[in-house]
Amino acid sequence: MHLRLIEKNIPIKEISEISIPERSSYKPIYQISKWFARRSSSTFRALLLAATLAPDQNLMEYFYKENYIPEKVVLDPFMGGGTTIVEGLRLGMKCIGIDINPVAWFITKTEVEAILEEDLQSLIAHCEANIKPDIQKWYKTQCPICEREAEIIYIHWVKQLPCYICSSMVTLFRTYILNQKGKFATVLCPSCHSVFSSLLESDRVSCSRCEYRFNPRIGNRVSRSSYKCSNCGTTSHILKSIRKYNKILPSQMYAIEGYCSHCAREKDVKSPLKKSNYKFIKQIDASDEELFYSAEKYWEKTKSTLLWPKNTIPEGTITKTLKNHHYRFWFDLFNSRQLICLSIIFNYIKSVEDVLKQELLLAAFINLLNHNNVFTRYSPGGHKVEGIFARHDFHPLSTFAENNVWGSKYGRGTWIKCMNRLVTGKRYNFQPYSHKRFNKDGSLRVEKVFTGSIDGHVSLNPLNNFSSSKDYNSILMCRDAEKINDIPQLVDLIITDPPYADNVNYSELSDFFYAWLRLILKDRYPFFSSKETPKESEAIKDKNRTIDYYKKLVGIFSAVKTKLKPDGLIIFTFHHSNRLVWLQLIKSLFEAKIYILKTYPIPSEARNVLNIQNKKAIAFDLIIVAKSRDKFISKKIDLIDFKTKFISEGKFRFKTLEKANITIKGYDHLVVIYGVLMELLSEYVVQDEVSTPLTIDEVWTHTSNLILTDLMQDKAESK
Repeated sequence: MHLRLIEKNIPIKEISEISIPERSSYKPIYQISKWFARRSSSTFRALLLAATLAPDQNLMEYFYKENYIPEKVVLDPFMGGGTTIVEGLRLGMKCIGIDINPVAWFITKTEVEAILEEDLQSLIAHCEANIKPDIQKWYKTQCPICEREAEIIYIHWVKQLPCYICSSMVTLFRTYILNQKGKFATVLCPSCHSVFSSLLESDRVSCSRCEYRFNPRIGNRVSRSSYKCSNCGTTSHILKSIRKYNKILPSQMYAIEGYCSHCAREKDVKSPLKKSNYKFIKQIDASDEELFYSAEKYWEKTKSTLLWPKNTIPEGTITKTLKNHHYRFWFDLFNSRQLICLSIIFNYIKSVEDVLKQELLLAAFINLLNHNNVFTRYSPGGHKVEGIFARHDFHPLSTFAENNVWGSKYGRGTWIKCMNRLVTGKRYNFQPYSHKRFNKDGSLRVEKVFTGSIDGHVSLNPLNNFSSSKDYNSILMCRDAEKINDIPQLVDLIITDPPYADNVNYSELSDFFYAWLRLILKDRYPFFSSKETPKESEAIKDKNRTIDYYKKLVGIFSAVKTKLKPDGLIIFTFHHSNRLVWLQLIKSLFEAKIYILKTYPIPSEARNVLNIQNKKAIAFDLIIVAKSRDKFISKKIDLIDFKTKFISEGKFRFKTLEKANITIKGYDHLVVIYGVLMELLSEYVVQDEVSTPLTIDEVWTHTSNLILTDLMQDKAESK
């Protein structure tokens, strides 16, 4: 048995420095399709390397080298968005990926399969020539300056709700600020609905057209759950009013953000649009309304000739919100104009005969769906849209932005941008890179270091000779990870990122994409035949399901470790803000006879992302390094000595992180504390004063808060 670097120590500071920037901007290959809770690819590259290097080797030196490790086979039983598989292939490893979710399987498959850029560009050119005019015509408006035809970037919508008391329609504006840059903002007048620019120096602004004075920061939606009727002045509960209304709330357009190519070509330095790069925001006019009404009529006339999902939204924990707002079918999450344009693109994709090309366009279509629906939020400060899954839930919005589905010069999440991301992502297959930070002339610089390639030759079934196969370097299976008896191959490493209890409900969220994908893929892959993704065997914590999350973890880890070589390592990441989840995780690992060797806290989430902006947000993952061990031969220790060791080791970890300038705050402390506890519980059997072994629950009761209490005491004494 030889010791590997990851069993001794890894340079957390250096890994963090390259992983933290990636949390906000993933590598191009991971931007082709939307997936949930992606981890940093740099972290997983580091883990794969650290699991193969000797303790005296320099990880960061090898991180930027051309590595080729074909003798190693790595298994990921919770493949998800494919990070382990992509990074393993880049290192020349053989990779086995398993996921119960068909959308996750499809995303990983399309990530790893390479295609020549010229073939992809030719396909995109053909797509543009065939369907661009049919989509673009629905996103035209009149330039407010030159009065010629201009392109729509975004259309701003607001929902309306009948007052619970007087039944008058209330527009659910939180504020009347459309966007803002510094002290200047674009504001909507609640009286005449004109759009104007204003300096926000006080709580009151005056409309430039009707001179109505109002506070632009306060709309009719006075809180998250209530609104105030401008007619009768009554404050009512939003959800109660929605239930009484008993159907999806009506919406109305109130502003358009556009781009005028005519003004841009003329480059008139005196043009009011010059400073905004010839972009504008204007009030909706009669022609804009007529265009949308025409789209509604066109959709009713042509929808029977197009392919689009007609199935109902499944009942679930996350989808309950949709049902509360009377969304019954997946197509309810789109307006008629969006359905026209999405269906035209989708039907074009179906017509592509080459399977690889068709599936790559489908992968890009996943991103298109994310940014083109009635749940697309608009960021007033960023002047851009965020997709439906900016948070890991379905969040009905009172105001939303309709994207230009095809796209213009500006905008985000359009078909132009999605295809460009596909090209950039597939280019990355041939030229993958890592970011290297260095000092030059006293300033910090970042450069790209190109190493390896990602050219997945995928088998959908287990192979007897996989480790020596020259035809295949990856096996990707869509199945329950407990069911792996037919895999003959023993693996060197199990590296994964399992679901974190109840943090993300992958199957219910991904049904939004699955409803479309299955229309093309159901006859090709049997796991796309069902009307929804598998739920009951999914390893997540959900009170509305019969499956026990922790028992499922035990089952999967027990199954996959039978495929691990005697000296193989099990490495995975985890985080959660609930202390009891950590306790149950520890108990589950011990029940599965998993022995924890080492743990490392690592930054994993950007703190500004919507899904962690709350008091219990956790921005760190715990890297857990373990082995399979059927019999735990642990040293005995009494409870008092165990507590002393626990406090001492915990304080040492926090000081080490502090020296590395890694900030731990709030619930991130739990990641460090429970990592220490995992290691010590693997190493020791804790006994009471009469030498009776204590259970994990008993040890937990005595120790789980010790380090934090001691740290707070130290800080108080230092003051």
